[in-house]
Amino acid sequence: FLLLYTLEVSLNLLELNPAYPKDPKTLGERIRKARMDLGLTIKQAASLIGVDVSMIVNWERRNAQPTGASLERARETLGFKT
Repeated sequence: FLLLYTLEVSLNLLELNPAYPKDPKTLGERIRKARMDLGLTIKQAASLIGVDVSMIVNWERRNAQPTGASLERARETLGFKT
């Protein structure tokens, strides 16, 4: 008599990444979460938004605030809410 069990496990690998903001509170965290949810690198996101890589880094890590057209392009490209 042999019993076989099948276990289905669903993992979001992003949630295991310590850089992934699970509960984003700042605009920079919302930008990072949206970018990571889309599977984009900082370089790819910068290219799509039309800004320099350093801008994305400043938004995500230094809590600099995108403004005007940059904010609008980031919101449209990444699909986050401000």
